[in-house]
Amino acid sequence: MPIENLTTEEYRRLVKIMADMHAWQSIQQRQANMEMAGLERFKRRVDFNTPADVFSGLFVSDLRQFGSLEGEPALARLVRHLVTLLGEGDDRTFLESLLGNYVQPPDAPTAVLRSGTNTILFLSANPQHDLALDKEMRLVERAIQRASRRDKFNLEKQTDLHLKDVQEHLLRFQPHIVHFAGHGDNAGSLAVQGEGGAIVSVPITALRETFAILHDNIRLVVLNACWSQPLAAALAEVVDCVVGMSAEITDEAACDFSEAFYYALASGRSVHEAFALGVNALDLQRLRASAVPHLTSKAGVNPDQIYFA
Repeated sequence: MPIENLTTEEYRRLVKIMADMHAWQSIQQRQANMEMAGLERFKRRVDFNTPADVFSGLFVSDLRQFGSLEGEPALARLVRHLVTLLGEGDDRTFLESLLGNYVQPPDAPTAVLRSGTNTILFLSANPQHDLALDKEMRLVERAIQRASRRDKFNLEKQTDLHLKDVQEHLLRFQPHIVHFAGHGDNAGSLAVQGEGGAIVSVPITALRETFAILHDNIRLVVLNACWSQPLAAALAEVVDCVVGMSAEITDEAACDFSEAFYYALASGRSVHEAFALGVNALDLQRLRASAVPHLTSKAGVNPDQIYFA
């Protein structure tokens, strides 16, 4: 049955699949998933403070009633996003059958695949000496080495990042992906070492300007630091895709997310799929951090269409 004309049975099954997903349980998760599905405009139309089954039923009903959105049923956007959150199985097959001709968005752009080798610049700063950044770096390196398309990636590692090093490293390595591991503060800034060993916060506006000037090759930035979402939003104005953290994140969760994210990326998955698998890794480990990572993209950029291998 076409998605525009769901039967009662299909509607109930769709709602149940969504309600049963761990990724739709908290308010933060619901808001993040709506953004990733391209349905952020509906945030003002739904009540987030309801149980998962009620929220799912009301949201699906609202999308059905809304009708067409930019050349396709609004509900198709939700169902396409739900498909990315599921592994192989009956539920995924059912959702794909609902999509019919809407498996791809209308006039979907051709996937962007970078040719050649991708340089990942792994920057870490641990001025308080209290984070397991070496472990995270090793996990990222091993994840890439295990992946089927590892030959497409070159990992450059720079530890003990100082404020004055940022421009130099970007100019020297000319990376395609920049990963920062370390501390963030409540204002969204990154904490690094300054002159005389003092801990300083990197000004968000200044770092945005740095990337605006030196963004030639950079397509993706990952800010694996607490409270880094404000910086991610600023960088997404000049960089295609940016991952940030909306709250505190533990060492364990940060490591698990990074390992799953880069393994997926180096296995030929899109940025959006790699992000979704990174979040799913936190759910599988029962870590209460799956609502913390956020993927933000520049206007006009679809993370589902960005590939590095």
